Amino acid sequence: MQLELGLYMIDRIIPLVVAATVGAAVAGVWTHQLQKRQQRAALDEQKQGFSAEARQRKNARDKAASKNARKLDEFTQALKLSNARETRLEGELEAARNEKAPELPLLIEPINIVQALKELKPENDRTKRQSVHYFESLVFIGPSALSAISEFLDAGLDIEYYQPADTGRGRNPFGGRRPRSSESDRERKRREDIQASGASNYFKPFPKPGDNLPPTLRLGLLEAVAHIGGSEAETLLIKVLDNTLRGIEVAYLDIALELVAPGKYKERVLEITRDILAKPPVVGEDDSKLDQRTKGYLYAILLKYKDEVFVETAKKLLIGADGSLDGYALAYLRQVLGERAMPILLAAYKDPRITNEWEKFAISDAALRFIGRNASADAIFDEMVREGVVEMKKKELLDFSKYESLYLPIGSLMRDADEQTPEVLGNRRKLLGNVSKQSGDIFLQFGLSAMDKRLAEMQEKRAKETEATVQP
Repeated sequence: MQLELGLYMIDRIIPLVVAATVGAAVAGVWTHQLQKRQQRAALDEQKQGFSAEARQRKNARDKAASKNARKLDEFTQALKLSNARETRLEGELEAARNEKAPELPLLIEPINIVQALKELKPENDRTKRQSVHYFESLVFIGPSALSAISEFLDAGLDIEYYQPADTGRGRNPFGGRRPRSSESDRERKRREDIQASGASNYFKPFPKPGDNLPPTLRLGLLEAVAHIGGSEAETLLIKVLDNTLRGIEVAYLDIALELVAPGKYKERVLEITRDILAKPPVVGEDDSKLDQRTKGYLYAILLKYKDEVFVETAKKLLIGADGSLDGYALAYLRQVLGERAMPILLAAYKDPRITNEWEKFAISDAALRFIGRNASADAIFDEMVREGVVEMKKKELLDFSKYESLYLPIGSLMRDADEQTPEVLGNRRKLLGNVSKQSGDIFLQFGLSAMDKRLAEMQEKRAKETEATVQP
């Protein structure tokens, strides 16, 4: 019975065990194969990643190589161009070295040096350098060169080597510099009208000899004579001074004689300056600009020495018979007399012969220098403001050209304000207050208010400075 039971169990259990064993084996095999497939997939994925990375790196290397190749090509081309340019420049330099330079003859005879100076061409770029060489050669030779120099000066000839810069462009009475490339047609016409009038020479500084190369042969010789020095040179300079009518020569001779004999010839220079100004030579439009400025050079000498002997003559020359203004005379009188010129300026301001608006403008400018301290200047200010306000009211609100007639009188209140006494500044503020009462124009009122504030600050500052000066 037990045997049968055992056999029965064997028959039933063994197949189960076998089946389980086989199943386990099959499962193990399947699991192993699955793991292998997963490993292969992972490996393939890794290989693909490596391949992609390798391709990216290769592409990056290719791009870098391509970029470097382009840079190398650019550098190569630039180097070729640089080499070509260097070769060309070396060729030009060599050509310049081989080009025959103008030879300056080694001259030792003064008469030959003067002749060489006469033969220099103004249009030649090297004329200035060559003239310096010859002038200095004469100075080096010394007194023995004076005879040849005197012979040329006695002939009354001259050669202009170059035109010195116009030292008299002057200031714009309306502010700013001129001419401007952006100026309107109206501004250009106004500037040209001023330049064509006698007012032009008033607004320009007086011309003076410069410290650079003399612009003409005669002036260069005069300078050379001064540097040679000695009694014979002094005599030659005086001879030229006594015979010249050229303002620029008198200006150079003034400097030359001061170098040779300091203080000795001041009065003689002034006497000749006055004589020429009293009866100036006729100068045409075709004459040298240096000669066109003759009166300017001469008035500059009078101003340099603060000469008042010529004042009475200048008063007569101030307004010509044709009613034209002599701007140089006006500038001289204002600068040499200061506030004492006001009676002359007031008479000129009221003179009916003055009909040119810019010439009257110049006279007004001269008079308004003394605003706030001279009753006549204040009266001119009041008249100009009244006329300006009348003109202003004729124009539209936003037409800012309407203020132009007020620029000079109102602007004069601020002129040299930091140098005025507290009393003068107070007087100017009163004048400003009178202007404010004549118009309710909002833009004008704004400007006047700002100006009054500034003048008040300056008045307070000057009062403190004055008080500090008075206190021990």
